[in-house]
Amino acid sequence: MFELVRVSRWGCAMAVGLFVMCAAVSDETFAQGAPSSDPSASPRERALRDQLKNILRELDELQQKKESEKPDAERPTIIKENTEPASSETATEATSAKPDFDLADMSIVSKRSQNRPEGLSLSATVPSETESQPTRTMKESMESLPGIVLRQANGPRDFSMMIRGQGAKTAFAIRDIKVYEDGISQTQSDGLSRLDIQDPWFMRSVEVIRGASSSLYDNYALGGMVHFRTRRGSDIHGLETFLSGGSYGYQKYGVAIGQETEKFDIAMFGSQMAADGFIQHSNYNTQTINFNVRYKIDDRQNFYFKAITNWLNTKVPTRLTQGQYFADERQAGGAQTPCTPGAYNAGCADALLLNQSRVDRRTIIGGIYERQIDTNTVLTVEADYDLKDIQQSFSQVIENTNPNYKSYADLRHDGRLGAMPLKSYIGFFVNKMEQKGNTFQNLADGFGTKGTLIQNTRGTIFNIGGRFREELEFYPNWIFAVGLGFEQSRINVYATNYDQTTGAFANRVSANRTFSNWAPEGSITWKPSVDRRHWIRASTGYGIPQFANLLRDPVTGQPGTNFNLKPQKNLNLEIGTEMRLHPTLLVHVVGFYTFFKDEIITQVITGNNTASVNADSSRYRGVELFADWRPVTGLRVSGAYTHINAEYINFSDRTTAGFIVRDGKHVPNVPTDILNGKVEYYHEPMGLGAWVEGNYSNSYFLNNNNTFGFPSYVIGNVNVYKNIEVSKSSWFRFAKLFIQVDNIADTKYAASGQVITGETHAAAAGQQIFFAGYGRAVYGGVTLGLF
Repeated sequence: MFELVRVSRWGCAMAVGLFVMCAAVSDETFAQGAPSSDPSASPRERALRDQLKNILRELDELQQKKESEKPDAERPTIIKENTEPASSETATEATSAKPDFDLADMSIVSKRSQNRPEGLSLSATVPSETESQPTRTMKESMESLPGIVLRQANGPRDFSMMIRGQGAKTAFAIRDIKVYEDGISQTQSDGLSRLDIQDPWFMRSVEVIRGASSSLYDNYALGGMVHFRTRRGSDIHGLETFLSGGSYGYQKYGVAIGQETEKFDIAMFGSQMAADGFIQHSNYNTQTINFNVRYKIDDRQNFYFKAITNWLNTKVPTRLTQGQYFADERQAGGAQTPCTPGAYNAGCADALLLNQSRVDRRTIIGGIYERQIDTNTVLTVEADYDLKDIQQSFSQVIENTNPNYKSYADLRHDGRLGAMPLKSYIGFFVNKMEQKGNTFQNLADGFGTKGTLIQNTRGTIFNIGGRFREELEFYPNWIFAVGLGFEQSRINVYATNYDQTTGAFANRVSANRTFSNWAPEGSITWKPSVDRRHWIRASTGYGIPQFANLLRDPVTGQPGTNFNLKPQKNLNLEIGTEMRLHPTLLVHVVGFYTFFKDEIITQVITGNNTASVNADSSRYRGVELFADWRPVTGLRVSGAYTHINAEYINFSDRTTAGFIVRDGKHVPNVPTDILNGKVEYYHEPMGLGAWVEGNYSNSYFLNNNNTFGFPSYVIGNVNVYKNIEVSKSSWFRFAKLFIQVDNIADTKYAASGQVITGETHAAAAGQQIFFAGYGRAVYGGVTLGLF
C-alpha cells in the first residue's frame, strides 16, 4: 500500500509539473487553439454545426478520390516526410524542412479517414526507414522508435520483442505483445507471434502503441501493439523488382506488382532470401508471398482481402556459454553438453549432432468488410484463417500444427453528448486455435533422425469477448477517454506421455481451465494546438497461460495438472508529451510506471523437473525520448532513447538451496539503457542520399541473483543510396540503388541473451546464454520500377 501511495504521489507530481510547464511555455498557442465545441450554443447552432461537419466529411472523401487519380508523386502519404524544395530565405527553408508526420489514421480497407484512439503513446516509422535500407530484417527500422527492443532468436527474421520490459524473458518469437498486419492479427490464440512472415521490403510503415492495451487489443497486449502496414497498389503503380546480395552468402530477390483503379487497389509481393549466416549452422532459405486486394463495392462499402504465406528452412545454432563466446563467437554451440551420436539424450544440445533446424510454414488468409452506415457511423467486420505447420529439430523433434480461426467486429460512431463531441466504439471478437503435436526423440546422428515417440498433445484455446471505448471532448481541446474490455478464455488440453527409453505408455495428463479477464483503461489528453499533445494514461493488460504451462504439477514438477496457475496482469501508468518545439523539431517524451502481477515463469522443482508458477509482483519504471530534427531541407537528425529500471517487489525464487527472496533485485534480461541515433541527408535534385546510424545498449543482468550480466555494446552502420527517375520511358520508371555496411567497426557483441539460473557468476557462466551479433557485413542492392 505504501508503494502504491508513493507511486500515486509521484505520478500526480509529474502530471501537475508537466501541465504547468506546458501552460507556461505555450500560453500563446493555447489562446490561439480554436475550440471545437461551445457549451453555450443553442440547439439550432449545434444542429447546424453537425450538418457542416457532415458536409466537410463528404468533401474530404471527394478530395481523397481526386487525390487517388493523381500521379504517384503528387499523392499524399499516410505518414509524410516533407520534401518541399528549399527556399532561398532561411526562415522559409526551415519551415519547408519541418518533420511533417501525419498521425491521422487511414482505414485499412478504404481511404476513409479514421482517427486513432486518444491518450496513447504512439510512434510510427517513416517510409524512408524501409526504402533506404531494404536489407534483412525489421530490427533496424523498428529500433528507431522509443521503448521497443528486438533481439535475435531462432531464425533469420525471428526476433523476440520487448516494449517497456514486457516480453523481455521470451528467448524466441514474440509474447506479451499483439502483432497485426493491415488490420489482420498475426498473433495466434495462444499469444505467439513470429516475424518470419514480415518482409521489410513489403512495408510502408510500422506503428507501435506502447503500454498495456488489453482494453483495445484483448489477450496478450501487456506490452502494447505493433501494426505493420504494407504498401498499397497506388504506392507501387506498376512492376518493381528487387535484387540484393552481400556478406556471408546473403542474397535476396523480390518482385512487387501493384495498381489502383476506380474500384480496385491490388498489391502483390514475393521474395526469396537465403544466406550462409554469420554463425556456423545458421544457414537459411525463406520465401514469402503477400497478396492484397481492396475493392470498392460502392460509395459506402469496401472489402479488403489478404493472403500471406511464408516457407522457412533454417538451421539453428545453440546459444553459447561465456567461455565459448569469448573463444569463438561464431561456433555452432552445444559441444560441451552430454551427447552420444546415434542415441537420444534429453540434455544434448550439440547443434551439429542434433542437426538443429526449423522447417516452418505459416499461412494467413483473411478479409475485412467495411460499411459506412451513415456519415458518422462505420461498421468493420474481420475474419481470417491462420495455419502454423512446423517441424523443428532440437533435443527433441517436434511436429506441430495449429489451425486458428479469428474474427472481430467493430462499430465506430462520431456524435455528441449534449454540446460535447463524443467518439464511441464497441467491438466483439472470437477466436479458436487447435493444437495437434507430436514429440519424438532426436537420435543425434547429425541428420535430426526421429526416434521413439515421447509425447502426443491435443488441445484447443477458445477466446470470446467484447470491448467499448468513449472519447469525450469535455472542454475545448481536452479529451477524456475511458475503455473497458472483457474476455473469457477456455483451455482444454491433454498429453499422452511415453517412456523415453522403451517407448511404452507412461501416463496421460490433462487440463481444462477457464479464465475471465477485465481490462479497464482511462486517459486525459490536452491538445493546445495541432502541434502539441499532452496526456496521462492508466491502462491494464493480461495474458492467459499456454498449453504447456498447465501440464506440469507445480509441487512435484512431474506431469500433472497445474490448477494454481493464474493469468499474468499489469497496470501501466504514464504521462507524456509530444510537441513541435520549432517548425523543424519534433520531440516526444514519456514517463511510465508499470506494475506486473503474477508473471508466469518456469522454475526447477526437483532435478530436471520444472513447472510454471506465478511470480507475485515486479515493477518497471522508465522514460522514453524521441526527437526528429530537420534543420534544412534533406537533412534529418533523429534519435530514440529508452531507460528502464525493473525490480522485483515481492518474489520468492525456488532454487536447489530452497526459496530465496528476490525483493529489490533487478528483473533479468530487461535492458537498462537503449539508444538509437541517425543522421541522414538526401539531396533530391541529384537523387543521392546517405545516413549514419549508431546503436548503444547498456549492460544488464541475466539471472535473478544479479551476478551475471549481458555486455554493453556500440554498433555503427552506414548507408549510401541513389534514386534515378526516368520520366520519358513507358517501360522503365526508376532505379533505387543502395550499399550498406553494418557494424562498420567489426565490433564483437552479443545480439541476445536469455534468462539463466545460478547464484554465482561461475554457475551462471557455464549455461547456454548468448547468440553473437553479425560482424562487419556489406550489402548492396537495386530496386527497378518497370511499366
